[in-house]
Amino acid sequence: MPTSKAFKQNKVSAKNEIRRRLVLRALLDFGPLSLTDLAKKTGMTLPVVSTIASSLKKSKLVVEGTNGTESQVGRPPSIVMLNAGAGYIVGVDIGRLSTNFVVLDLGTNIVAEARRKSITLGNDIKVLDDLEKEIRNVLSEAKASWDKVLGVGISLPGMVRGKQGLGETYFNFGEKPVTELLSKRLRKPVHLEHDLEAMAFGERWFGAAKDVENAICVNVGWGLGVGIIIDGKVYFGQDGYAGEFGHIQVVKSGELCYCGKRGCLETVASGKAVTRIAKEKLAAGAKSMITETLEVKGDEIDAETVLKAASRGDEFSIEILDEAAKYLGSGIAVLINLLNPAMVIFGGGVFTAAPYLSETARVSAIKHSLVPLSRDVRFVTSSLGSKAGALGAAAYLAEDLFDVERLNPSAYV
Repeated sequence: MPTSKAFKQNKVSAKNEIRRRLVLRALLDFGPLSLTDLAKKTGMTLPVVSTIASSLKKSKLVVEGTNGTESQVGRPPSIVMLNAGAGYIVGVDIGRLSTNFVVLDLGTNIVAEARRKSITLGNDIKVLDDLEKEIRNVLSEAKASWDKVLGVGISLPGMVRGKQGLGETYFNFGEKPVTELLSKRLRKPVHLEHDLEAMAFGERWFGAAKDVENAICVNVGWGLGVGIIIDGKVYFGQDGYAGEFGHIQVVKSGELCYCGKRGCLETVASGKAVTRIAKEKLAAGAKSMITETLEVKGDEIDAETVLKAASRGDEFSIEILDEAAKYLGSGIAVLINLLNPAMVIFGGGVFTAAPYLSETARVSAIKHSLVPLSRDVRFVTSSLGSKAGALGAAAYLAEDLFDVERLNPSAYV
């Protein structure tokens, strides 16, 4: 049992760690700040903030800088900022077809990015060997020291319980969370997040939702889902499953979805749906550039093939994509009526390859939603492209590193 003195020392240590994280988180969220502004942002006194800042300077996590707003009269305020070169954060977005990597410095600048053939989405623990190898390769190519890596954020499709570090559909290795296994292997903190929430984090930190409080991030790839931002924060739901937008019913007694239900939006408005519909129509004798010019047949046909043919003016492919976009818009109308967002952001592989589809989806969404709720909604295509998920996974990890709430600050500060 700890002595009274030891308990007091532990309490002081915990209190200092909370204060340290408060300062670091404020600098992460707001950028360079004067000591006075830091005190206001953190709720601490100026002398305490000054002491913490000095300590962080000694550890090289913080440096003196400029925010470009100093007064030209009198003594300029002391400005502190995160030392961008003090460490790196790795973001990994594992998709069904490809895996995207980003490496950020502490200034949240992109140091490196890479796209690889996807890490196998399965539940064989050997997949962690491949993941570790690729992470180290990306860092090596970027000439980023492994010793300076502060942590790794991972985005994963399927059912994910991020807070518990558990992948349920993929990377399910039994009772031990994948984050625990990977953290032990890498000797770095690891955070796991669902790809929908990761995309929303990416848009909130780096993309179209940076200055938007309420937004819907629509991810149209092989599957279909949405990341939701409410009052400036990514919404996870009770168990972290929010965003399974692809499983609302839009076609009564429609196609059987892999979830076991019929007529899900994902069966008519996803990359998987586009692939299936194209194959079925071609097998029934439809004429298309896909088989006649591109000479792609049978199992080789996929959504990318349809998108490629559509970009060359193939009427068959354009009609399939147009119909998928209309269904998507009708589904988005439901979200507009429910959530009243300021912005709808289109992302994912399909819209990255064919951004013109956003106009069809927009028209359909407005047509099927209430006028007072849809008239001021801005519809945009993500400028982050395939990087959104990896950037979001890295951003979440950055926030997690400087998280304060789990340390129970009310008990010490």
